[in-house]
Amino acid sequence: MDRIKELFTTSELGSLNLIIFAFFIGACLAGVATVYHRRTIGELVRYLLAEEAFSPETAKTLRDAEQDLNVFVRMSITRNVAFQRIVVMTDTPHKDENGKKITLSDIPLYINPAERKRAEEMYSAKISEDANMWMVLLSIAVFAVVAYISTFIVPKLITMFEGMFG
Repeated sequence: MDRIKELFTTSELGSLNLIIFAFFIGACLAGVATVYHRRTIGELVRYLLAEEAFSPETAKTLRDAEQDLNVFVRMSITRNVAFQRIVVMTDTPHKDENGKKITLSDIPLYINPAERKRAEEMYSAKISEDANMWMVLLSIAVFAVVAYISTFIVPKLITMFEGMFG
């Protein structure tokens, strides 16, 4: 732990090293989030595609898709504008015939017909399970190499050139 602290505080490039590692950690988190999003959110989209829910008449609910307890799916439906272009909520009254409040789990959802092709391309099972995981791992590996080179090799090269020309 002291070695890591020393890396960021003693070198003239300490703040640069900190920035590089912050970008590395951000890239790792973004990669994991992307894979999770494609798999979790993609499960709902693939369900709606398989059920051919392309209109309010054929719409399915989160309860039908067994996604009614998934917080991330619920947040995407209510807050993610790009996702809302693909998965559309029907215009549903706030209460049913018995006066009971209708929850998000019971609001029918369908794939916007204009976005069907995009939904199929973005959330296909092959893309969601295979390509993303390998691309994320490859990106993390490449960024780890760049971070290593930037942190350990570049300062030594700078010192060497300063010694030669300074």
